Amino acid sequence: MSVPTYTLNISVNPDDIPNLQKAGYRLCIAKRVNGKYTVVWWSGGAFTARNTFAWDAEFQVFGASKLQKGLQVEPVTTAQEIKFGQTVVLDAHGEMQPATGLPDKSGVFQVQNDYDPIRIGVNAKLGGAWSPIYLSLQPFATGVISLTPVEKVLVWFDTSSSTGTMLVDAVGNGVELDFTSKTSQSVTYVSDPHIPGEGDWIVGGSAILPSTYNVETDTFSLETPSAPLLGKLSTIINSHNSLPLTMSASVEFVKPDAAEEFVQYVSGRRPDGVRTWAFVLSASGVDSRLQAQDVQEDKLAITFLQDAYLGVLNSFQDSEYKKLTFEILHGYSV
Repeated sequence: MSVPTYTLNISVNPDDIPNLQKAGYRLCIAKRVNGKYTVVWWSGGAFTARNTFAWDAEFQVFGASKLQKGLQVEPVTTAQEIKFGQTVVLDAHGEMQPATGLPDKSGVFQVQNDYDPIRIGVNAKLGGAWSPIYLSLQPFATGVISLTPVEKVLVWFDTSSSTGTMLVDAVGNGVELDFTSKTSQSVTYVSDPHIPGEGDWIVGGSAILPSTYNVETDTFSLETPSAPLLGKLSTIINSHNSLPLTMSASVEFVKPDAAEEFVQYVSGRRPDGVRTWAFVLSASGVDSRLQAQDVQEDKLAITFLQDAYLGVLNSFQDSEYKKLTFEILHGYSV
């Protein structure tokens, strides 16, 4: 199985999830086509603290007759897969014919409409499933229609959108992510402490002001977070930018054979809350590297890691040792 070209990681502040889901909020994604966001590509209410979406540049084209904002896109033709550089003909009988032409890297594909005026739509695959990403706001007359998907996505929360519905006049509290120069993006959503769904986004360790997207004009207007939300963002960003303390431990056992047995013994006994739990044989015994899962104050982290290590060491049947040392490797301040 090939590795998807694009990956989007959306984290949601865990403390905000219960209130967001209780209020009926859904995580939503739209994809840009022909210079606009017009359709909800994906929407779901069962989001978690970490949500990953992956896709390739895979597309289908179809025809639709109706356009009602906020309602489901309903194709009236079959959908045909198409690649950049190719053309699909909608024949005089209203049938979409298979794509023809050599694929290229132009970023554009076309539909030749030999039928009546009709709206043209585009599907894209996300997580193995096809769903609409675009529907033209006006019917296209006969002739050639060019379609240009762009690797940009709009991410937001709302209570009314579902997969495959047309966007209404405005999408609030969203963030646009650009994949045209990178293949992976990560973003974190933090909700206002008092108003679920009124939140902000963290990208690359910095807060990005949320914006409202106007569907008609394809423009973004920035929103101003509340003072409580700004304080909450600052705390979370500082936490994200901190690194958990790392320490090493070296033990020299009384019994010569105990070192190798200890390395095997600890391999399946990593304590809860410990991220790094690495043990190797050394000339004098066993060396290890330890790191906590979460950022803690230095003294608390040292105590936690030492207790975690000693708890496993003391449960080892040949735990008697000649020498045991701990060393702080990273992040310790007196």
